[in-house]
Amino acid sequence: MSRICTGYKARFRAALRRARARRLEQGVQWLVAKAQRLSAHEGIPLAEALARVYEVLAASKPFLKSDPAPAGIQFLCDAGLGGLARWLRAAGYEAAWQPDIADDELLRQARTIPATVLTTDGMLMERRLLRDGIIPSSWLPPTLSIPEQLALVCREFGLTLRAPRCMSCGGELRPVAKEVLRERIPPRTYLWREDYFVCGRCDKLFWHGTHWQRIMKTLTALRR
Repeated sequence: MSRICTGYKARFRAALRRARARRLEQGVQWLVAKAQRLSAHEGIPLAEALARVYEVLAASKPFLKSDPAPAGIQFLCDAGLGGLARWLRAAGYEAAWQPDIADDELLRQARTIPATVLTTDGMLMERRLLRDGIIPSSWLPPTLSIPEQLALVCREFGLTLRAPRCMSCGGELRPVAKEVLRERIPPRTYLWREDYFVCGRCDKLFWHGTHWQRIMKTLTALRR
């Protein structure tokens, strides 16, 4: 529970910083205390109470994210968020991910790229670089599904759907004439699909089949 509480403190801190609150840490402690009272009063787990307090806070006008994300925004996902990285790429955003990346290396890369760190590790959010907003970051509750993680990130950063990127590496997808790719396209697919794309980074081949239609259905639902 300490990690969950630490994670929500980071979310409270980020929301208060966005609203330019004058007494940041006092505000964080007040919100945590509010969740503790709610937990005791209604007999619900503290994690649920923290989530409810945050949702009310995030929906309040001073804390709403109104500006769209910067054109060049990039994300760096921690070791546990490989699935989220793939979906962010499908939504059109650069999202780097490495399995088993160490915290120190994650922060080093975030400063070098530069990139916004996404993590489910509440204790990582206590690192000075993230806690003080030197590296932009966001903590995601570890109980969320990948679609829920994606919806939360889109809301937090004002993301809109862009041209999809390669889900494997995040590279730009470039349209290529099917005749040029004839040897790489399965024969049946070649007969009924006209549009094909190749990743400019890893050279992987893509086309808009039924799998892509399911992906787009999920992404489109996020805008509702």
